[in-house]
Amino acid sequence: MIILRYLSRELLQTTLAVTVVLMVIIMSGRFAVYLAEAAAGKFDVAILFTLLFYRLPGFLELIVPLGFMVAILMAYGRLYAEHEMTVLYCCGMSQQKLVAYTYLPALLVALISGTCSLWLTPLGLQKTEQIFQAQKQRNELDTMKAGQFQIFGDGKLVSYAEEQNKNQQLQNVFIATMGVAEGEAAITVRAESAQRIEHPDHQQRYLQLNNGIRYEGRPGEVDYRVTHFDQFGEHIVQAEVLPVSTKKINMRPTAELFTIAKPNAQAALQWRLSAPLLIIVITLLGVTLSHTTPRRGRYVMLFPAILVYLVYVVMLNIARGAIEEKTLSPALGLWLVHGLFFGIALVLFTLRTGVVKRWLASFNGRSR
Repeated sequence: MIILRYLSRELLQTTLAVTVVLMVIIMSGRFAVYLAEAAAGKFDVAILFTLLFYRLPGFLELIVPLGFMVAILMAYGRLYAEHEMTVLYCCGMSQQKLVAYTYLPALLVALISGTCSLWLTPLGLQKTEQIFQAQKQRNELDTMKAGQFQIFGDGKLVSYAEEQNKNQQLQNVFIATMGVAEGEAAITVRAESAQRIEHPDHQQRYLQLNNGIRYEGRPGEVDYRVTHFDQFGEHIVQAEVLPVSTKKINMRPTAELFTIAKPNAQAALQWRLSAPLLIIVITLLGVTLSHTTPRRGRYVMLFPAILVYLVYVVMLNIARGAIEEKTLSPALGLWLVHGLFFGIALVLFTLRTGVVKRWLASFNGRSR
């Protein structure tokens, strides 16, 4: 039990550290993409971290298996390089026991990865879709930001606000219509400040302009109507948020996919089930590839193992696409890829432990 706790602690601590590092790298890239879209006015910057939170399980379901495999190579590589594994073997440890001990923390990691892929990822995709739909249905006045010109209504309206104070008020606001047809009146509004308010009785939202001037008239004529105002309200029409489409397979609950015989549903189901299966396969593969010597160094097999993992995931994606395109039977599907790599891991493990040699030696001894 002491050895089991020691190995489990080493593996889980290293897995956590590697997963956090990989997550920071991937989430930084996604954050940059969302930040660029928010700067372009596609959605409110206030929901940026909410989007990242809902997308987190989708990243974890593939990052956690990779983190666990790297943890096996780093933790066991250190034990081999510092002769600790040699001491354990002298105390009765064997490759079979090492694999069995490794599978106990692997089950915990598989549970985490499976929870993400089977439940949290589709739920997060649903929430993300709801947010995007709500952002698409925002009124144009909701998207006004300080420090930049913004064009709305297919180029018919332009706005600018100099800055935004701590009370979320826009300062020195300018709004004007552009490209009006001949004979139509152009409107230009300038105000010292503006803020979004909600009517307490009617539950309606307005953009309230304070201390400004409104110009209205036809370009080229002199009979402009000038209106000075203390407050001027523009109603912000609140569009109805449409329900999230249930036709998207990747957003449907896992239990529902079991009842759908369509190839795309079966491909999505097998992909979700692949996350915990991935842990089971790479555990045996990682233990086998982690063997090293002090002369070779502790990280000698790190790059080849990561390369094998990437090939594994790519082949799973190819098989998923083949099922969706009806060129591969769902009965084989992703199970074929899992079986192939588990077979490879099993062959490497038997060669590493010399099981085949001992079996052949015992067979020859009995035949004599």
